[in-house]
Amino acid sequence: MKKYLTVLITAMLLSNCKSEDTIPRIDFGPNGGITVRDNFNYPQGANDPTDWTLDATWNQQEQNLFKDLGIDLNVPATGTLSGISAYPNPVGAGRTVLQFESPTAVTCSFVVVNASYQEVLPLFTSPAADQSWAVSLDVSGTNFQQGNLYRIYYVLRKGAAVYYKGHGDIKIGQ
Repeated sequence: MKKYLTVLITAMLLSNCKSEDTIPRIDFGPNGGITVRDNFNYPQGANDPTDWTLDATWNQQEQNLFKDLGIDLNVPATGTLSGISAYPNPVGAGRTVLQFESPTAVTCSFVVVNASYQEVLPLFTSPAADQSWAVSLDVSGTNFQQGNLYRIYYVLRKGAAVYYKGHGDIKIGQ
């Protein structure tokens, strides 16, 4: 009976412990997890085909990043983009430019997270932008660690409708 009780108590204690395995982690994808671009936004080698494309559905952690928008993010998107990217990537000088081109004016909201979905740059929403939009992101702060990968999630809206949504990954340093 004493042996059974010891096993039961040990099992209860272990079930209450949080392990690293239970923390949601981002899979950054193939080819080093980024699409490599130079200072002029030209592709330079490795390409991650999961980056800078339309995401159909998001998990709960991804949806929670945009809860302040008050919209259903897993509805079908209504639009297309001519292009979206971040450059340079990897980011060497402390700044990267997030840029998109759309055939219509849209509002862009984005957030940058680390590998465990923790915000390192909080949700930012732009005013509606005509067709081409770019913002310089300062990634030189202490929230960003050299050699680490980070994910930029973005939602483009036309009014209250989801026009386009997705993600792209950046690497800090070489």
